[in-house]
Amino acid sequence: MKRRVLVLPQDFPDYSWEVEAKGVFWDTAVERGGECFSVVFYDPIRLQQDVGGEVAERSAFAVSRLLVIPSVTEQHMRDALDAAPEEFFH
Repeated sequence: MKRRVLVLPQDFPDYSWEVEAKGVFWDTAVERGGECFSVVFYDPIRLQQDVGGEVAERSAFAVSRLLVIPSVTEQHMRDALDAAPEEFFH
């Protein structure tokens, strides 16, 4: 398995509490084997809210490379990347 590195904005510690409170984070990437992938993290409650709203408005909800974690913290994001199967990055 190739090493996975979570890439966060440099100022993430300044607003990480806000990301956790919102339950979603779009502004991140993962470096793996020289490639960079965008990844979206959601907590289950926020995901349910967004899916419900999008499906009601547009009849569909789609997000590439979505990981659902207990809460959107740096540690949970790192843990999720470690646990993600290799297929996630293809």
